[in-house]
Amino acid sequence: MSTNRSPVDPRLLRLAPPVRSLILRAGLAQALTTMLVLARGVLIGWGATRLIVERVFPWWVIPALVAVVAAHGAVSWVAQRWSSRGVGATIDSLRASSLEALRRRDPRVVQEQSAHWRTVLTRGLDDFRPYLSDFLPSLVAVVLATPAALLVVFLADPVSGVLALVTVPLIPVFMVLIGTLTRAQTRRRLQITAALGGQLADLLSGALTLRALGATDQPGREIEASGRRHENATMSVLRLAFLSSFALEFIATLSVALVAVGIGLRLIDGSLGLSAGLIALIVIPEVYQPIRQVGTNFHAAADGLAAVEEVLELIDAPSHQPPFTPQRREGVALEVSGLSVAGRDGTTPTDLSFRAEPGEVTVLHGPNGSGKSTAFLAVLGVLPKNLVHGQVVAPAPEAISYLPARPVLTPGTVKDNLVLLGAEPARAEAAAAAVGTGVPGDRILGAHGSGISAGQSQRLALARTLARGDGGPMLLLLDEPSAHLSPELVEHLGMLLRQYAAEGHAVVVASHDRRIAAAADKVVPL
Repeated sequence: MSTNRSPVDPRLLRLAPPVRSLILRAGLAQALTTMLVLARGVLIGWGATRLIVERVFPWWVIPALVAVVAAHGAVSWVAQRWSSRGVGATIDSLRASSLEALRRRDPRVVQEQSAHWRTVLTRGLDDFRPYLSDFLPSLVAVVLATPAALLVVFLADPVSGVLALVTVPLIPVFMVLIGTLTRAQTRRRLQITAALGGQLADLLSGALTLRALGATDQPGREIEASGRRHENATMSVLRLAFLSSFALEFIATLSVALVAVGIGLRLIDGSLGLSAGLIALIVIPEVYQPIRQVGTNFHAAADGLAAVEEVLELIDAPSHQPPFTPQRREGVALEVSGLSVAGRDGTTPTDLSFRAEPGEVTVLHGPNGSGKSTAFLAVLGVLPKNLVHGQVVAPAPEAISYLPARPVLTPGTVKDNLVLLGAEPARAEAAAAAVGTGVPGDRILGAHGSGISAGQSQRLALARTLARGDGGPMLLLLDEPSAHLSPELVEHLGMLLRQYAAEGHAVVVASHDRRIAAAADKVVPL
């Protein structure tokens, strides 16, 4: 856990290069904005004084004010454009770096935490946008605008400048006190949101099965309880946000009022000139406004800060062990000798040896947790090297097509998902027809493949895997391909696998389904 408490985490500047240009551009825009705002205040104060005291209003003040206001609008527009581009580039950079860091980790651990990371890298980083687009520019404004406005007030009225200098530190003190309390609440809310998102995704994927079994009451109660926890956590954060906003606004308003009362009293007794008093009175809110805005924007970005802290810890973690790399060979045959893989639940598989030849269907048969999926991960070369013992001789990566136990579908049409792994459209359609996806190609899928049943999702992912390649022999690694399939479809799957083997493919299936094992040429028990 990071102990960083600075407004800008140094790791963000180091690990997300677009942030540096974002801050530089925000500084340039804020410097121009500050000069224009202060010029506007001085022009209004000086022009009003001439009108009141001398009954003459300088004609050139009006076009000067119009020019200042127009320039202010132009600078704001340019700053908004810069901000939009910089924020998008920063979020993209953080997501890409996070996915690369997750790729270097043990995929079994990542799979267990998939719901959490899905929430952090999607909604969590989206919640970080206000920090980049609002909080960072307001922080730059505190550094540039507040001292500049304070200097103008000192030049116009030193007494008001001293009062402002004394009261300004009160706002950051309260910001730190409330921000410390908010940090724990927002982290708790992020964890609850991630758990709820994962639970909803799992239930939606198996909703049709649960409904067919009549087992919908208990999941419904669990979702309701999780929703209440999410509601309570959200309300806690909102209460703190309202409390902090009230406290900061109250202190800032009281400080401005204190300065304004002093100016009014000295104007009455004649110890302060009208021009100096008006200029100080017009400019003094600009001393406090950036600090107030920092507090407001900080709480608007609090959820994103909790998420990005996890992302930075992930990216900045010490380098993990290099991946285990199988030996490569020509052809599509697979040979595994004495393979053992360590994990948090022990060593599975243990001393696994088998050979899968082209033209054969080889089934790794065993119960859940016996190491079937882990053996496939070793063949793919994605496990940390220090956890793998034994020898694996496998084809080149481009000759391997892999169906994971939990295949991923993306929003779009069925055709979009069929060619997601790079298959030619004609081959994808032929594979879909052979598997029988039961879904038309123009069917629209939502997030995580919602819109079709679990069985249809499984058949779609299987067709996508079988279609990969250029038509030549492949090593097909299929992890639980019969999941969610009806008995008649499992029988059809067995015949289809034998058909692909007859075409010269080496088919290796990880399954605990005895019906799949019965269709195999070779069964390897785990």
